[in-house]
Amino acid sequence: MKYFDYTEKLQDLVQFGSNRYQPIHRWYNLIEGYSSEFVRRIIGEQKTLPKACLDPFGGVGTTALSCQQLGVRCYSIESSPFFHEVASAKLNPDYRSQEFENLVIEFEKYLRRCKKQRKAPRMETQTLFEYNGKKRWVFDKSVSNALFDIISKIAKLEKNGKAPYTSLFRIALGAQLISVSNVFRNGKCLAYRKNWKDIKITRMEVHKRFLNHCKEILLVDIRTNENIPPKVYNHLYCSHGDSRQHINFISDNSIDLMITSPPYLNSRDYTDIYRLELWILGFVSKYEDEQKIRKSALTSHVQVALKDREYPKIPELKSFLSHLKGVNGSLWNKNIPFMVKGYFADMNQLFQDLYPKLTSQAKLYINVSNSAYGGQICEVDTILAKIAKRNGYIPIEIRTARLINSSKQQQVQLSKKLRESVIVLEKK
Repeated sequence: MKYFDYTEKLQDLVQFGSNRYQPIHRWYNLIEGYSSEFVRRIIGEQKTLPKACLDPFGGVGTTALSCQQLGVRCYSIESSPFFHEVASAKLNPDYRSQEFENLVIEFEKYLRRCKKQRKAPRMETQTLFEYNGKKRWVFDKSVSNALFDIISKIAKLEKNGKAPYTSLFRIALGAQLISVSNVFRNGKCLAYRKNWKDIKITRMEVHKRFLNHCKEILLVDIRTNENIPPKVYNHLYCSHGDSRQHINFISDNSIDLMITSPPYLNSRDYTDIYRLELWILGFVSKYEDEQKIRKSALTSHVQVALKDREYPKIPELKSFLSHLKGVNGSLWNKNIPFMVKGYFADMNQLFQDLYPKLTSQAKLYINVSNSAYGGQICEVDTILAKIAKRNGYIPIEIRTARLINSSKQQQVQLSKKLRESVIVLEKK
């Protein structure tokens, strides 16, 4: 296996941060994910412009939108309904700035009249809203009233046939949820801010932040892009569902480039991390709905019941699982070995199902990170490259993109940082 140090070229590109300054990409800021420039650089490496790209873990549409801006058709698949809506909205070229501006003005007039207390919608979760007798809540009453004001207006617009624009308003609201809440995203979960009870945000302030996002980001980007018709319409190829199933709906011999970043093997449950967007925006109203979304994602966390599964017998993987068996009593969750097996079993199946979909000599770029459990590093990139080789792919190289810290629990036992990398493969 060839390993190359690309940290100077890639360490900033494999982070979502620079997208915050890119039109349309900036509509909703994601903690995870790579930048649009990462996609552009990879496409620029190819000898000819690809005819069709694939991102089976589409997220909020960075690959698909970057491809659309370059005139490349891109098929993308995303299991989170909220992420899928964000991606679809970003890919939609049919917004008209004047129509959206009129709706924003209408929205602003409506919110000025909102004074009455609003009832919280019925939800199984009891952690979001402030009630008498509760010790903790995510949204204060003033914030909750503002959220319900906005949601009620979005519902009215949808009834009045403005459905394409309601996605924009949901995105604008989703972009404010964490900042107006009492919690923050703390790695694998949502955690309460220090002195959260002392932080007071008014109803009008929430309205203002929402409207500013609509005016200063969404409207500006729509206005500057509406007279530039895309060469391809990638919202037509943006699907919602489990990539382990939807990959089979793609035509054989149709993809000549794949750029993707599957969930890292780091136990992060993105359904939990982004649960505010899912519950508040109406994608989830029952725990059963939430669990369905978890189960539709690649095996990479322990928030669902996991069974022991057959896995590819790669030496590095067998060695790591043997290590986990030896320290099983000290693992923070007994299902971690099942998660590791499930992750590589899923990726093995994905490589198998993907193979006939690719053209001859198609290139694959997979952004992953190594992980650590029980005080030992799991060489995820090496294992995936060897699994791919067993399935008929040629491992070209593994590019080190940056070095990242492991969890605080693992840092005590590890002297090395974890490698985040890009695996480069080619179909024979």
